[in-house]
Amino acid sequence: MNNAFVEWLQTVCGRIADVETRGRACVERGDAEGYRALMREKAEFLAGLGEEGRAHLAALPSPLRERASARLRNFSASAQSALSLDSVFYMSALLYPDEHEPGEPNNLELFRDEVKAAL
Repeated sequence: MNNAFVEWLQTVCGRIADVETRGRACVERGDAEGYRALMREKAEFLAGLGEEGRAHLAALPSPLRERASARLRNFSASAQSALSLDSVFYMSALLYPDEHEPGEPNNLELFRDEVKAAL
């Protein structure tokens, strides 16, 4: 099922994946400042997710809309905390549980899949 919210969320996941890929490239070439800038970009983007997502929530049925709105606000709040602490580590860890293994989906991707499955 095509859903405007899921499509938007897929775009968001792609943008985050792109920033993280570029961040890994910075680490591999020893570009600490480039990495810091990209992790800040990631955190700033996520900090605005709750607000940006508002326009897309209307595509969801009411009970799911409320849950999705709360999750977007949580992603935003975590990112705002990382930015306020100015912690590159915290910014890089956004969306990842402690036990995350490379290749596993991050929490935003899991959220996208949960929404998709609920429709």
